[in-house]
Amino acid sequence: MDPVICQPWTQADSQKRKRLIDLIIAAAIALLISSPAQAAPGELERAQAAYFRGDYVEAMMRFQPLAEDGDAHATFLIGYMYEKGQGVPQDDEQAAEWYGRAAALGNPFAQNNLGVLYKYGRGVPKDLVQSYKWFDLAASGYLPAESGHKERAILNQQDIAAAMTPSEILKAQSLAETFRDENDKGPRYVPPRVR
Repeated sequence: MDPVICQPWTQADSQKRKRLIDLIIAAAIALLISSPAQAAPGELERAQAAYFRGDYVEAMMRFQPLAEDGDAHATFLIGYMYEKGQGVPQDDEQAAEWYGRAAALGNPFAQNNLGVLYKYGRGVPKDLVQSYKWFDLAASGYLPAESGHKERAILNQQDIAAAMTPSEILKAQSLAETFRDENDKGPRYVPPRVR
C-alpha cells in the first residue's frame, strides 16, 4: 500500500474551499431566517393549560413569545383573548390585529373570526368583500376532522353573499385565490396537539 502524500493547498483550492464554506453558511442563515423558531417542547401545552384553567394572565404571558416566534395557534388565541377580554382589556382592534397575523399564517379559526369582524365592522372597517375572502379561506383551510367549523365558515360566507353584488363576490373570490397562490409555499395549518 502506497503512503498517502498530502499536497499543499493551491490558491485555486483555497478559493473553492472558501466558496463552499460561504455557501454552507449562507444556507444555514437562510434556513434559520425562513423557519420560525421552535419553542421549548410543551410550551404551547403549558400555555393552553393556563388558558383552560382560567389563568388568562399567565396564558397571555406564555402565548406571547410563541406568537412572536410564528406559532399560528398561539397568535390566534391572543386574538381570541382580546376579542373576549380574557386577561386583557376587551379590544376588537387588537383582536383584529392578532387574528390578521394568525390568518396570514394560515390558521382557519383566525380567518373565520377575522371574517366575522369584517362582517360587523368590529375593530376593522365593515367590509363584506374582505369578510367573504376570509370565510372562503377558512372554509378551505379546515381539516376533515374540523367539518363543523368548515360548515360554520360556509354558512357565514353564504350569509354575507346574500348582501353582496356579483362583482363584489368575484372580487372577494379573486382576493382569496391570490392569497392562496401567494401563500401556497408557506407552512400548512397544523392544529395543536390536544390531549
